[in-house]
Amino acid sequence: MPHFRKIGWDQVGFDPDHSVQVLPVGKQATLYLVAGADLDISVDDDSVAKLKIGSGDDKSAHAAGGLSAWEKGQQIRKVVITAANNPGTSTTLRAKLDGRDWAQPVGIQVVMNQNWCHAGVKTAEITPSLVQELEKMPLRDAVIRIAEDQMYSAIAKQGDGFGVYDIDKKYNWCGAFAYWCWARAAAVKKTANPFGPNNNVLFSPQKAIHWAMKPESAGQLLRYSGESPMDGKGMQDYREIGWNGNTLERGDVVLLRAGHATDWKHVCLVDAVDGDALTTMDGNQGAYNAIKRTQRSLAQKTGDGRVPALVFVHALI
Repeated sequence: MPHFRKIGWDQVGFDPDHSVQVLPVGKQATLYLVAGADLDISVDDDSVAKLKIGSGDDKSAHAAGGLSAWEKGQQIRKVVITAANNPGTSTTLRAKLDGRDWAQPVGIQVVMNQNWCHAGVKTAEITPSLVQELEKMPLRDAVIRIAEDQMYSAIAKQGDGFGVYDIDKKYNWCGAFAYWCWARAAAVKKTANPFGPNNNVLFSPQKAIHWAMKPESAGQLLRYSGESPMDGKGMQDYREIGWNGNTLERGDVVLLRAGHATDWKHVCLVDAVDGDALTTMDGNQGAYNAIKRTQRSLAQKTGDGRVPALVFVHALI
């Protein structure tokens, strides 16, 4: 079936799950229409974005990575989109035949943010279109939607997040990213962030555990037992997922350990749970793929086989 897509290394600003291309003012994005030789390509409002459409098959596109065998056998047309200097506006890219859409339309959203995303990393500025979307969602879904916005940004697709998410560039930023998503979502929803006003509570697994062990915290530790790894004080009883009704939900914090019980490695967010299958949303995953979804298993053990590899902080909201 005809469809628009990005090709090769250039994936910045394109969200295939929501069929949206985010485009900073004055910038260009290149999409390709696969199997649409006879279709008419247009935008609903050319005052928002202008198109330059290839007249025939773009031979160079066929050599790009990521194409299926079927796609490589189709005609591929290049479409260059240039955003006008009009932030906050949007239009729709279409491929039609006889007045009907024959490919999934792509929303074109023009933003000021030069990181090709809706949510600014240094301020609480979020585009009105994303605000409207978040306002209709439960808080937990809004947290992951903020993370998705960043996952398709230039930060994730063309660079990294060191020094970006309200943390010094010399530190790993996975936990800061998790907190940042909660803070942005809570601000839009006009509700309290359950992880409090200070982002350093999630800077590392050890800090997250120390915070969650406090009686006043709004987090329930699951699958951890022992003293606080920060100061060696207190005592946490082991509590399995589901203890006292505390199951895993979207946005809960995941703490990973590797070789043994104190070998802490990473902080991320729960995206989805299906039996033992866990999908997480992770920051600090390396250049050009700095934010991504990862498939994990709830049954995973540390390298020595003694304890669960995944510990959780369930947000009490």
